[in-house]
Amino acid sequence: MPILMTARYQVRPHAIDRCKTAIQLLVNHVKENEKETLFYMAQQEKLNPYSFLHVMVFKDEVALTLHRSSKAAENFVEVLYPETIDPLEFKEYIMTATNFKL
Repeated sequence: MPILMTARYQVRPHAIDRCKTAIQLLVNHVKENEKETLFYMAQQEKLNPYSFLHVMVFKDEVALTLHRSSKAAENFVEVLYPETIDPLEFKEYIMTATNFKL
């Protein structure tokens, strides 16, 4: 059963470029190394450019664990977490409808 998740957070204005670089490095790693991560998208809010939303779909718990334990995820956390205004808000979802082929 796929695992659908989001992560929402806001970073401090002085750290926006550094955080965006960390996001890009993480997404590049996912694309190149995590075949069981079925979908990963990071979005920057248009009206509040310091606010981000990541949407993720993992094949299963193993894929999620591999993602969380990767060196890329560790590097992302080291850069991003100290620069967030509030803790990241993670949510898990149950798919009710999609045109995305899992």
